[in-house]
Amino acid sequence: MKNSFIILFTLLFFQSFLSAEDLFIEAKKINLDKNKELSIFEEDVIITTAENNIIKSEYAEYNKKTGIIVLKKNIEAIDKKKNKILSNYAIYDENLKKLNSIGTTKIVTSENYIIDGSDIIFDDLNKFLISDDKTIITDQDGNKIFLDNFEYLIDQYIFKSIGKIKVIDNLENSYNFSQVYIDTQKKELLGTDNKTFINTDSFKIDNRNKPRIFSNTVKIEKDLTNFGKSSFTLCDYRKDDKCPPWSIQSKNMLHDNKKKNYIL
Repeated sequence: MKNSFIILFTLLFFQSFLSAEDLFIEAKKINLDKNKELSIFEEDVIITTAENNIIKSEYAEYNKKTGIIVLKKNIEAIDKKKNKILSNYAIYDENLKKLNSIGTTKIVTSENYIIDGSDIIFDDLNKFLISDDKTIITDQDGNKIFLDNFEYLIDQYIFKSIGKIKVIDNLENSYNFSQVYIDTQKKELLGTDNKTFINTDSFKIDNRNKPRIFSNTVKIEKDLTNFGKSSFTLCDYRKDDKCPPWSIQSKNMLHDNKKKNYIL
């Protein structure tokens, strides 16, 4: 009789979720805290939102009055575009449609870009991911982008960042920008105020050479890199960052990423 009552109550409890907020929560263990007006879910928690996003965790604490869900341990959130968010602590706001990860967070985008950061906000209403913390993005080719902050426009597949930005490609060449846009579908990167330091021994005439390109803009595509209004030199660094003894200026400098040569 007691078991029948629990089963009946659980069914009615889930029905209230579905009819009131279009939010469905499953778990192996469910407890009600009447004093705090909380519903506590433990073990294999699965939350399906009104937008059909899935959030999994080992623990969830739901305040139906405020629409806030506190999530803990092994959190995995997947949206309709298959972007995946992994964390151990997060807060979901049912009314604002926002998931705030707290602490270390990893994201794998639908285009297989990997984001390692912390305190990331997933805004499903306005379709963006955002963080003001230091972040590392790794693309499909193993290139790494180091950022102080970022915004990812989910529907446009665009990363944006302003500030101190560094890119280290899979050949250990280093690019420094003040602003960057990354199109993850086209696999294109556009940066401004570029300082590129080339790490290719075959490009050096002498071991003391420090090949580098400074440019107003740079556009990096799969097979071609375009430096806009650029200056190139092989000279070693000078004290107080003085200009090198010689350099080559060009309105456009192209680097063929396959042939490994530069065209002025």
